[in-house]
Amino acid sequence: MNNIILPPNLREQLQNRFILLNSVNAAKKRDTIELNLSGYSDVMYLIADIVKVSILALDGDHSYERIPEPVINICGVLGIILDLIPYEEADILDALRQAVLIPSEEEEKAQTSESLVIENYFLTPPSSLIDNEEPN
Repeated sequence: MNNIILPPNLREQLQNRFILLNSVNAAKKRDTIELNLSGYSDVMYLIADIVKVSILALDGDHSYERIPEPVINICGVLGIILDLIPYEEADILDALRQAVLIPSEEEEKAQTSESLVIENYFLTPPSSLIDNEEPN
């Protein structure tokens, strides 16, 4: 992967926003996500909710007989999914997009001077005037 050189102010802003993933081993690209659970029973209910929602997705109407309260199970899984959405990191994407798409003042000056060169016009007389001239 190419290293990206970032302006110092953008780098500082980015360092405070990467909060969803906690790096365990950067060399092996191993990260963890923190889920706030209230104990082993909470972990087991979460796993059961994920399995039940999967059964509901696969079985369709028949699974309602095996799963008595599917709405509770679905809500539990959707709640975890909401916790996994990286809202803070979305701010980083906006900052990076702005840095890439909106040129800095120096880049605008460079583009302006380049466009002036490109937009120079050279006027030449029409060829009919050149051919009709008689030499003196």
